[in-house]
Amino acid sequence: MIRHIKRFFLSRKTILALILLILGAVVLAYIFPQRFITAPPEMEKWQEAHPFWIPWVERFGLDHVYSTPWFALLLCLFMLSLSISTYEQIRITMKKTFGIGIQSEGKDLKIAAPQEKLIAAIKKQGYLRTAENPDLIRFVKHPWGYWGNVLLHLGILVAIASSLVIVLTQKRGLLNLIEGEVYLPGSPWLVEENGIFANNFILPEAVRLDSVIPEFWETEDLKQLTTVISFVDTEGRFRRYTLAINQTVNYRGIRAYQKNIFGSAFFVEVIDREGRKNGVILQMQSPPGRDKASYENFRLEGVPYLLKAKYFADADKKSITSANPLLILRLVDKERVIGEIPLKIGESGQLGLYSVKLVNVSRWAGIIFVDITGMPGIFLGFFIIILGGGLTYFMPPREVYLRSEDGGFYVTWKATRFEDFYKEEYERVITQIQR
Repeated sequence: MIRHIKRFFLSRKTILALILLILGAVVLAYIFPQRFITAPPEMEKWQEAHPFWIPWVERFGLDHVYSTPWFALLLCLFMLSLSISTYEQIRITMKKTFGIGIQSEGKDLKIAAPQEKLIAAIKKQGYLRTAENPDLIRFVKHPWGYWGNVLLHLGILVAIASSLVIVLTQKRGLLNLIEGEVYLPGSPWLVEENGIFANNFILPEAVRLDSVIPEFWETEDLKQLTTVISFVDTEGRFRRYTLAINQTVNYRGIRAYQKNIFGSAFFVEVIDREGRKNGVILQMQSPPGRDKASYENFRLEGVPYLLKAKYFADADKKSITSANPLLILRLVDKERVIGEIPLKIGESGQLGLYSVKLVNVSRWAGIIFVDITGMPGIFLGFFIIILGGGLTYFMPPREVYLRSEDGGFYVTWKATRFEDFYKEEYERVITQIQR
């Protein structure tokens, strides 16, 4: 039974099938928007445009492929196959390194000389005496080159095992914070994604967004997004850090990343016909240019109509970094426009049956927090793979066999790889032996 299982996992068909299935999972993660890296409004738009796929997405977790049980199972099976294959490679390589080997398909030469002289001449060329029997002595130059294939398998195994640890235990949380806003530990995340064996993701301390600083190229494309955040303990003490798109922060085992989304948060006061006030915050992504608008739809509590909003970064459409944005609100009942009003900071007016006022505007930005165990293992795995590739291609073993026969010795030389490249070495070995 064990032999059949071993044969199954070592089968090329099994390994190829597992690789194709894992690649297929990667393709699915590319085709279907992943909820952790896709803004909620964009996810909602995709769902509205693709209603057929919603049951499949919910059933198979196609919106969070890398944290699904079936993807973890694929990694487990692939890791098991690699473990068995690595064990077999170690067993074979041990025989190659310390065994007598197979004397065949090499360059053969008969020499009549004392054995000690031949051995000394071969060792002088950098060959190590690795094995022998009464009739044959085996020498190898760079015997560690045999272990290149083992290291390649081992490196992939370490990387896959580390990936599995990440899939099972990872914790990720996304927040869109407004300047001055404090997120308390245990509060709901905008988007949370946890591994199969992970508990809810709770930060060790509160987080406050102090400032958002976007920088733009002359083309008005985003050049850099920098935020200043503070971790605040229960006694009010805080530690301040700077985040950027390519600058992360590691705090008490939690790593924070700057997501490249930001925009403006509009604080709007809504008053209905009975005089009841309702304060709402409309968070909208930054417009793509100084003369281009950003659009978003909102549903407000107690308002039976759809609120459509758009805003320009600058009311005069002259600057992408202006502190004087223009917000345009439109109240819609199905396809019928009930009211529309443009607002700048401090302005108010009538929107259909409601009075509205733009009280203030602040910037917001998206920040990702992760608690991941296993990333060092992935880097270690890649290092082992590189080391294995270096041994395989830059230090291929060369073998010399000294076989006694008919009162003399046959000397056989061969290279395990790139034999034509090492012809000169063979000639040096033979020249040294014949002296």
